[in-house]
Amino acid sequence: MRLCLLCCLPLLSACLDLDSPQIIQPPKVPADLLQPCAGYTGPVPQSEGQISDALIAEARGRDCANGKLATVAEILNSTGPQ
Repeated sequence: MRLCLLCCLPLLSACLDLDSPQIIQPPKVPADLLQPCAGYTGPVPQSEGQISDALIAEARGRDCANGKLATVAEILNSTGPQ
């Protein structure tokens, strides 16, 4: 146990250097981009029309999610190291 404390002390003191470079702040991602997109939330489809509606709702939900992911990727890539 003493050896562990003796090893951790120099490592912790290395973090206290005031001349060390500043840590990059995380990019600001709007909260609405982090909310889930709704897909089909109705009952189990019983007819062809209901299946068609469910498929369309799922496709819209996936398009919404993919759009949000693409926007978040643009934000993260634009604020990276230059």
